[in-house]
Amino acid sequence: MSRKISGEVVLFSVISIVSATLVDAVFYLIGGLQEVLHVMVWGFLRMYTPMLAVIIVGGLSTVRKYFHFSGKVVLVYFLSPLIVYTVVSMYVAVSMFSGVFFLDQLKSMAENISLDFYTFMILTFINSYINGLTINTLYAIGEEVGWRGFLLDKLESMGLSLFKSVIVIGVIWGLWHSPAILLLGYNYPENRVLGVFLFTLFTISCTTPYILVRKMSSSIIPTASLHGSMNALWGITLLITNVPREIGGLGIIAITTWTIFSIAMYMIYRIRIKYA
Repeated sequence: MSRKISGEVVLFSVISIVSATLVDAVFYLIGGLQEVLHVMVWGFLRMYTPMLAVIIVGGLSTVRKYFHFSGKVVLVYFLSPLIVYTVVSMYVAVSMFSGVFFLDQLKSMAENISLDFYTFMILTFINSYINGLTINTLYAIGEEVGWRGFLLDKLESMGLSLFKSVIVIGVIWGLWHSPAILLLGYNYPENRVLGVFLFTLFTISCTTPYILVRKMSSSIIPTASLHGSMNALWGITLLITNVPREIGGLGIIAITTWTIFSIAMYMIYRIRIKYA
């Protein structure tokens, strides 16, 4: 049984990465991600390749079981984006402590649309929350069925601990992005090979909250709202540090911040389980 499950994990991972690579190759051949429409279509197609892999390996019935709805699911769906806001706040604190925090770019953006800085930031946070819960969640569902649905269940069936599951999911999730980084310069336009390594560390560092949200809700809908909100808001970290992204929002500072939060969230989760 364990050998069969591990075979399914390998097959799922290969199909996810190969199908995503094919999507990236098509957009590479047509000139990359220069147009907004191209980015939207590329993102949607790519983010649903893990779901495609689940359907091929496990069938449609496997996909359906991850769409569990209840009052608790709805509550966690609305609350899970706050994880991203918390980690962004921690990122600001770490950046200030490191002496690399600055607001010049954000202030300039506010001035360009004739808004005072504080109004601009409030609107940015509100807009990110709404986008994270709506269109971005719809995009993220395709990934979450794969990573925090099928893959997590298979790893737990193999008897892997939470720590080992975090590592495996984080590595596969990160490597799944590697064709986009190498072919299209996704997230790391100037240091693509280094970007593959850094982004894999990044996905490992932020996997724990996703798994715990899934465990708390028994559904991938809240993990999709977390994922969608991360995609909506995390980009702001690239604008508030005066260091390269490989050090800042997609590098060492980000990885450190997510690791600290993940450890803290896991400890709180364990205490909650112990005294529940």
